[in-house]
Amino acid sequence: MRNISPSHTMANQARRLLVAGMLLILAGLVVLALGLFLHVVPISLAAWYEALKTGTLIVGVILALLGGVQILRSIRVPRDNPQALAMAGYLERFLDYRYTYIRNIGRRELGYVDAVLIGPNGVLVFYFFRGKGAFFSERTVWLERSGQAMVPMRENPTQEAVKDVNALRAYLQPRGLGDVPVYAVVVVVDAQTAVTVQQPVVPVAHMHNVQRALYDNYLAAERVRADKVVGTVRAIMDGIA
Repeated sequence: MRNISPSHTMANQARRLLVAGMLLILAGLVVLALGLFLHVVPISLAAWYEALKTGTLIVGVILALLGGVQILRSIRVPRDNPQALAMAGYLERFLDYRYTYIRNIGRRELGYVDAVLIGPNGVLVFYFFRGKGAFFSERTVWLERSGQAMVPMRENPTQEAVKDVNALRAYLQPRGLGDVPVYAVVVVVDAQTAVTVQQPVVPVAHMHNVQRALYDNYLAAERVRADKVVGTVRAIMDGIA
């Protein structure tokens, strides 16, 4: 199995966001300085001049705020995913050279996807659930234990996984790969986390049980020709490289 991580691409993306943020802040400071100058040195009493003074201050603040947002985005760009890396080691035990595992996928059309596995069975999207405690999942509903009660979760792993699947399908469709089946699995990261599952829409399993959980869906059959597998790998890598 090939194990690929476009971490250099994510680092470049973080740098681009950082530079863009710094330039926006610099531009905002320049515009703010101009606005302050216009307030200190009144050149005209016309109404348009008053609007210009106010407008420059507003634009300067907006540019500076946008720059701050870009810098925060650059900080939040993930550099690598330790859970996805650990899953690679697990998958390598039973998958051969026909499979390609790509982790840390991030781009506008797809958002951020923890990892995907591409092979003759199709595409498998991994969503890593990092919650701790006791949980109950039935179809698309997730509840967590809070005291003596089970309450709805703010983070719904099944819905997040389905969202990644739909985004990937929409990405592959215009590239002539709409017939490549896309599956998903929710991987429970903490070995002490208890999840009771009934009729899941997306399989849910701890990392050491992922292979068993996929026997009835993703691993049940080989559905994709070799050339389509290669094309799918290239399409996803072209989107993030």
